[in-house]
Amino acid sequence: MAIDLRKNKDAITKAYEQVLDDNDDTNWALFGYEGQTPVLKVVETGNGGIEEMQDDLNSGRMQYAFCRVQDPNTALHKYVLIQWTGEGVPENIKLKYTSHLRDVQGFFKGIHITYPARCEDDIDVDDILKKVAKSSGANYSFHKEKAKPEEAIAPVGTDYKRIIPSSDINMNNRDKFWAQAEKDETKRQNEEKLRLEEERKRLENERKEREMAETREREKRISEHSKEITRQRQAEKKADAVNKDVEKKRWEQIQKESSIDEEQRGHRSDQMRKERAAEAAKLVSSTTSSARDFFKMKSVERPDIAPKGPPPPRKLNHNFGNQEQSAAPPEKKEPIQLPRRTEPEPEPEPEPEPRQEEAPSVPEPEQPVS
Repeated sequence: MAIDLRKNKDAITKAYEQVLDDNDDTNWALFGYEGQTPVLKVVETGNGGIEEMQDDLNSGRMQYAFCRVQDPNTALHKYVLIQWTGEGVPENIKLKYTSHLRDVQGFFKGIHITYPARCEDDIDVDDILKKVAKSSGANYSFHKEKAKPEEAIAPVGTDYKRIIPSSDINMNNRDKFWAQAEKDETKRQNEEKLRLEEERKRLENERKEREMAETREREKRISEHSKEITRQRQAEKKADAVNKDVEKKRWEQIQKESSIDEEQRGHRSDQMRKERAAEAAKLVSSTTSSARDFFKMKSVERPDIAPKGPPPPRKLNHNFGNQEQSAAPPEKKEPIQLPRRTEPEPEPEPEPEPRQEEAPSVPEPEQPVS
């Protein structure tokens, strides 16, 4: 992920130019990222040197400090870029933002040395000044060296100048230093990659073990749930079988009781039918004999009674209309009433019975001829 230097370019450029300006008291500027984004911003500036700048370093951030120091040999201003990678920075952030150093070095022109640091103990001002002195290519100081007597100038006979190898030692040492620093940085990055790979593998193994444990636990719960469902179904099936047996026995008992009731009702119906038939026959026979005897008695008694003749004529009463008739009207004769056949009213039956047999009709007695 590339670093973003355009969003806050004006503020970054202003802080950078203040550090470059010898007439400005600002001698350091601290830059950092906006949250988890690759956008670079100005964190703080100051004029108290590297010691003051250390107070604003964050152990959980990646930051860049652009500082102005004085070369102890030449008393000239040199510029140092401190690459700060806090100990609490996550490894994935380190991997993503490691390539930003080149872009920062390309933006801040005039950097003499780049000084990596991971904690406050790594930032040693004396060590930084020593590296600045070595990078300047001069082993003397205008302030420390004493004046030496000058040799008489001999006439110059040629333009040839002898090459002194010792004058190139500093440049060679500087090249060796940067080559060694680059090797160390490459080695550190490789070790960091190996460590991250091991950490990733360890986390992957832990994740797989956790997933396997969760799978076993889930399968165990599913198995227990299935067993519980099977037990419940077996219990329900057993209860249904018991209920069916109970219902079957009760139904058989009801059918048995119903058949017994039917037989008893049939017996009672037959018995009642026989009793009614006998009672009807008895009633018919008694009614027939009593009517016959009555007619026989009447036929015997009728000839002894003399028939009555018409009443004698009555005389007219001359005082008719003046006197009330005291005589009572003749008594009206009632016809002879024959005894009627009386039958007992049938008792109400609780349930329908089969059709009864009709009683034999009784012939009416013949009237005797007078």
